Amino acid sequence: MRTKHFVRGGLVGAWVTAAVVMAWVPAGRQRAAAAAAPRDTVRDSLLVSDSIYQGWKWWHVYCFRCHGEDAMRPILPNAPDLRWAVSPTGANFPRDSFFNTAWNGRPTKGMPAWNVLLDSAAINEVYLYVKARSDGWLKPGRPHRLSDLQQKNKSP
Repeated sequence: MRTKHFVRGGLVGAWVTAAVVMAWVPAGRQRAAAAAAPRDTVRDSLLVSDSIYQGWKWWHVYCFRCHGEDAMRPILPNAPDLRWAVSPTGANFPRDSFFNTAWNGRPTKGMPAWNVLLDSAAINEVYLYVKARSDGWLKPGRPHRLSDLQQKNKSP
């Protein structure tokens, strides 16, 4: 579609040509193309790794009853807000302290030992989930994995 007008018009001609082409494409095709395009993973605040997704699942099976859904607003008065506990501006619990507390519990404060129900990998996944929530890049809600999105796009 290069013509002498396009070449002579330079940048202005390129903008005009692009506008004409965009206006010419039927609106239905534009919507279909937008729907088929993959999500913008840079701006998707719920897109997580498999480990963080598993941590979210463990959290919502075992931890939310005391520490709150999505690691927000603890339900029990003596249950700490774990987002604050692992944040650098809060208690700054290192991973080892978090793991030790979850593994052995704190019976005097009502925290059960999860070593009976969770293995070390699961506790580390819970930590990754809480850390992602604490760092602020993982927003509240059900996260999803890239593999889930790819499966959804493949199904008719």
